[in-house]
Amino acid sequence: MENTFRFYFRLFLKISLGFILFFSILLFAVSQDWLGELPSIEYIKNPSSQLSSTIFSEDFEVMGKLYYENRTELNYKQISPTTVQALIATEDERFYDHSGIDVYGLLSATFRTFLLGKPSGASTITQQLAKNLFHAEEGRKNKLKRFIQKMKEWYIAIELERNFSKQEILALYFNTVPFLHNSYGLREASKTYFNKEPIKLTLDESSILVGMLKGPSLYNPKSKPDNAIKRRNVVLEQMRKAGFINEITAESAKKLPIKLDYRLTSPSTGLAPYLREQIRMELGEILQNFSKENGDPYDIYADGLKIYTTINSKLQTYAEESVSEHMPWLQKEFLREWGAKDPYKFGAKANPDLVKNIVRASEYFKILSDGGKSEDEIFKILSTEKHVMRIFTWRGPIDTQMSVIDSIKYIKKILQAGLCAMDPQTGKIRAWVGGIDFNFFKYDHVRQSTKRQSGSTFKPFLYNVALENGLTPCSKLVYEKPLIEGHESWDPKGSKNFKDGEEVTLRDGMQVSDNRIAALLIKQFGPSVLIDKAKQLGIDAEFEEVPAISLGTTDISVIEMTGAYSPYMNAGIYSKPYYIERIEDKDGNVIFENKPESKEVIQEEVAKQMNLMLQLVSKDKGTAARLRGHYGFKEEIACKTGTTQSNSDGWFIGSTSQLLTTVWVGADDPSVSFASTRLGQGANTALPIWAKFYKKATSLPKYKSASFFTETDSMLIKKIDCNFQDTTQPLGDPNQYPDIPPDDSMPAYNDKKGDDY
Repeated sequence: MENTFRFYFRLFLKISLGFILFFSILLFAVSQDWLGELPSIEYIKNPSSQLSSTIFSEDFEVMGKLYYENRTELNYKQISPTTVQALIATEDERFYDHSGIDVYGLLSATFRTFLLGKPSGASTITQQLAKNLFHAEEGRKNKLKRFIQKMKEWYIAIELERNFSKQEILALYFNTVPFLHNSYGLREASKTYFNKEPIKLTLDESSILVGMLKGPSLYNPKSKPDNAIKRRNVVLEQMRKAGFINEITAESAKKLPIKLDYRLTSPSTGLAPYLREQIRMELGEILQNFSKENGDPYDIYADGLKIYTTINSKLQTYAEESVSEHMPWLQKEFLREWGAKDPYKFGAKANPDLVKNIVRASEYFKILSDGGKSEDEIFKILSTEKHVMRIFTWRGPIDTQMSVIDSIKYIKKILQAGLCAMDPQTGKIRAWVGGIDFNFFKYDHVRQSTKRQSGSTFKPFLYNVALENGLTPCSKLVYEKPLIEGHESWDPKGSKNFKDGEEVTLRDGMQVSDNRIAALLIKQFGPSVLIDKAKQLGIDAEFEEVPAISLGTTDISVIEMTGAYSPYMNAGIYSKPYYIERIEDKDGNVIFENKPESKEVIQEEVAKQMNLMLQLVSKDKGTAARLRGHYGFKEEIACKTGTTQSNSDGWFIGSTSQLLTTVWVGADDPSVSFASTRLGQGANTALPIWAKFYKKATSLPKYKSASFFTETDSMLIKKIDCNFQDTTQPLGDPNQYPDIPPDDSMPAYNDKKGDDY
C-alpha cells in the first residue's frame, strides 16, 4: 500500500514538474516572439484602446461624441466600490492574491475538466484584460492556435501585473469591456442604462452591469430583463459567498425590480447636432497640421480628443426649444394656406419640375431605367407603388406607406429653420440650430456654405454706406421714383407709409424698411460701394452689381449675417464668429487653440447711429413692433426683419448688448415659398423664434439686458431724434394688436407695412 502511494505521489510530482517546465518553456518562447509577435513592453505599459472624442460646451456639459466605439476612460476612484466587489466576486475571487495567473484556480480547473469531466475556466481579470487589449479571439475552432493565444495572454497578464497596480488593472479592465447599445466600457454603460456616473451605481445596478459581462446580449437588462435579474442574483450570491455583503443585504437586493433610466447614445445624440457635424467635418483639416508624439496623425474617432466649444448649453437648449415651439404652428398654417396646391409651382421662384428632377436623379429611377422602363412608365410606378418608410412629423416620427413621389412632395413642404446666437463683443457662438431635426434633415442652414437670399436684412449695410458718406439719420430724401440710369422702369414697391413727393428721413426709411428709400440710396451711392462694405463686414458672396442688390437679392449664410451685424452692437468692431475654443488630447495637452479675430470696420459714432436706427425697428411703426406690443419686451433691442421675393425666406436679426442672434425660416428649396406675405414675412416666421429664445435667455444673469450706451452717448442719442417720435415715451401698447391671441396659437401678423421684397 505504501509503495503504491509513493508511486502515485512521485507520478504526481513528475507530472506537476513536467507541466511547470513545459509552461515555463512555452512562456519563454512567447517572450522571445518565437510563437508570434507580441506588443513591446513599452506598449504594454501604455495600452491603448479606442476612445471616443468628446465635444464640450463652454460650461463643460458633454454635447456629444465622435467614435468608432463609444468609450470613455475612467480611473479607479471613479468606480463604485460595489462594482469592484461584484467583479472580483464573480470573475476572480483571488484577484489580490495572484500575479496575473491564478495557479490554484488553474490546477482546480484542470482537475475539474480532465478528471471530473466538468469543463471549467480559470482566467483571471488580468488575463481577460490582456485578451481585451491585445488579441482578437483567434482560432476558436483551431485548438492549437487557441492554445498559443492563451500562452500569449498569460505572458501579457504577467507583464501587466509587473507594470500596473491592482487598482489600475481594474480600471483598465472596466474601460475595455463591451455592454452593447453603443456602450463600450463601464462609464458609457452606466450612462446608457442608468444615466449616472459609475461612482454612483448602487449594489443592484453594479450587479446588473457585472452580470452582463458573461454575455451582454443574453443578460441585457433592456432587451432581456428576466435573464438580467437571474444573472444579477447570481452575482449577488457570489458577493455574499466572498464576504463582501451579508445574507440580509443579498436577499434584499435580489427582490428589487430592474429600474433603468435608459438613454440610447448615437453620434446624433446630444446638444447642437448640426454644429457637432460641422465640427466633425472641420477637425480633419485642423488636425492635419498636428501629430501625436510618435508622429502618427490624430484619429478623431479613437484618440479620446476633447473639443471645447464656445456654446452655452443652456442657451443651446433654449434655442432648440424655441424652434420646436414655433415651427409646428407655422408648418400647420403653411400647409393650410396652400391646401392641395404644390407650393413649388407658384411665385417668381417657381420650379414646376422640382419633383421630376429629383426623381430623375434618384437611384430608383436609374434602376428602373436600366431595366428598360420608359420615363412615363417609371413615373407611373413611382407614383403608385407604395413603400414602408419612416417620416418626420412634429408629433414624432411615424412609420407609414408612401410612394416615392409622394414622399418627395411631403419632404419638400417641410419648413426649416436656422438660428445662430453670438456674443457680439468676442465672436463666440453661443447657440447653433441648423435645422428642425438632425435625424431626418442633415442640411445645415447656419453654416457658411448654406446661403439664402437675404432680403431686407441687407439694407442696413446700405444705410451704413450713407452715414459714412456724409448723410445722417435725419437726412431727408424726396420720396419719388428712383429713375436709375439703365434701370429707369425699376421702382420697387414701398411700404405705404409715405406719399410721393414727401421728404423722408433715413431713420424713418430704416424703421419701416421702405424699399423705395433703399432704391434712392443705391441710386446715390451705387452698388459697388455697397458690395465693398458687405465684404468689409465679413460677407463672402456672389454679388451682382445691380440696383436690386439694395433690397437683398444676394445669397448670404446665417453665420455670415450674424458676424456682419456685430459692429453695430460693438462700437464699430467686427468680431468674426467662431465656435471651437480649443482641442486637447486625452491627457489634457492643448493641441489647438483658437485665436479670436476682430477689427474696426466702422467709425464708432457711425456704428452707434446704426444701432439706434436699428432699435427703432422694434418701436412704434417699426416692422418688429410686435416685440413690444405682443411679446412685452422693454429692453433696448437693435434688430431688423427681412422677407425675400415670393416669401421664400423669412429673417430676423436682433441683439441686446450681450447677445446677437440671427434667425432664418424657409423650406430647403427656395422655390417652395409662402402663399402670402401676411404669413411668410420675417416678422411672422422668424421673429417669434427670436422672441421665445430671448425670453428664456434673459432668465440667465449673464444675459440680462444692459444698455448699449453710456451717459457720454446722450448727445448722440438726441441727434437721431429728428422729432419723428419721442423715444422716451412708453413703447408698444399691448392693445395696438387686439387680433393677436396668446403666443402658442398666434395667427399670422396682418399688417400692411411688411418689408416684402
